Amino acid sequence: MALPDKLLSETTHKAFEKCSVCGEDLQGQLYFLEKAYHRNLGDDQHSVIFEYAICEVCKRDMVQHVSKESMQRMQVFMMEHQAEVQGMMAHDMGLEQCTFTGKPLEETEEYHVVAVIRDGELQMTPVIFGDEVMRTYQELLSEETKGFFDDFYDKFIDIPPALAKILGKKVKPVLL
Repeated sequence: MALPDKLLSETTHKAFEKCSVCGEDLQGQLYFLEKAYHRNLGDDQHSVIFEYAICEVCKRDMVQHVSKESMQRMQVFMMEHQAEVQGMMAHDMGLEQCTFTGKPLEETEEYHVVAVIRDGELQMTPVIFGDEVMRTYQELLSEETKGFFDDFYDKFIDIPPALAKILGKKVKPVLL
């Protein structure tokens, strides 16, 4: 599956070329992408507030920093929603609704898209976390894991200062 425009870099309008964490070339490698969207003030459009691509090595390292408690809760969450996720993915709903609830994205304040990519091709249907699911998912994380993601966010996520002030720390990466 070729990459939809929504999964291209907002900066280059091409597939990501470097890991956002280590700077390693992503050409020929499996990598993971997360893009977070937030509704614009005063209209019904969403804009990207952050995006990053992470190589398989850095992702494995990231997972090592997630507490066992958080990992268990996330696994239970995914198993509990397995039927909905498989149903949405089987029907290829595009990138227009939450994978878990089917809620149209135009009805959300924010959403995150997570994709697995190799050589500019999707390796599976992207998973979309709508705002309600994002809140639930964040509640699964232990304080230890939240601390790790706060540090990751501060170090690797580049949000314009004015927008960061408005959003505070409520928008966090979810990639795991």
